[in-house]
Amino acid sequence: MSVFINKNGLTVGNSSRDLFEEVMRGTGFVMGRNSSLYIENAGLHDKLIVVTRGADSRSPLRTEKFPANQFQKAVDLFTCWCAEG
Repeated sequence: MSVFINKNGLTVGNSSRDLFEEVMRGTGFVMGRNSSLYIENAGLHDKLIVVTRGADSRSPLRTEKFPANQFQKAVDLFTCWCAEG
């Protein structure tokens, strides 16, 4: 099981709901093992969920962006990358 922390270094739960609450209503940023999940303004009213995986010997730096209404897809990718890390 992965341990996630927010921008302030506090532990965040690992359920989709916990991650949603932290990203959308909390600090807007969650870090896991070699990956991060955060919110980014795409315009005046639009927001993107960004999932980033750090580079290592097996893979390059990678970033995926999702519209806010596809939050679950972003969480699935984030947890997958954290499990690989």
